[in-house]
Amino acid sequence: MKLFEFDVTKAKRVTHGGSDFTIQPFVRSGGRCQTALMTLGNNGVIGYHQAAVPQLLVVLAGSGTVCNEEKRHVPVREGSAVFWDRGEWHETRSAKGMTALVIEGEGLKESDILL
Repeated sequence: MKLFEFDVTKAKRVTHGGSDFTIQPFVRSGGRCQTALMTLGNNGVIGYHQAAVPQLLVVLAGSGTVCNEEKRHVPVREGSAVFWDRGEWHETRSAKGMTALVIEGEGLKESDILL
């Protein structure tokens, strides 16, 4: 067994493209898949952008909203998961803070999600 620890205070702050959140990469598996912890504070936002690869956002704590090209914001909370396909435009916002695990990769498909 090998134990790992992380410190969210050392996560990278992202502010480009209208964003305001932190990201801390967790795992990268031979280019097939990678994961990262995203933390949005009060009024945090992962700005409107196009998914470079398929991705799944799993809300671990807090709440917020997500949207796609239609820009109709849908509420998400702890226990919610959202899948965006490659090329899909999307945005994530949180008024009171949210922590999410993002899993993304070329081979990720909606049918891979076991929820």
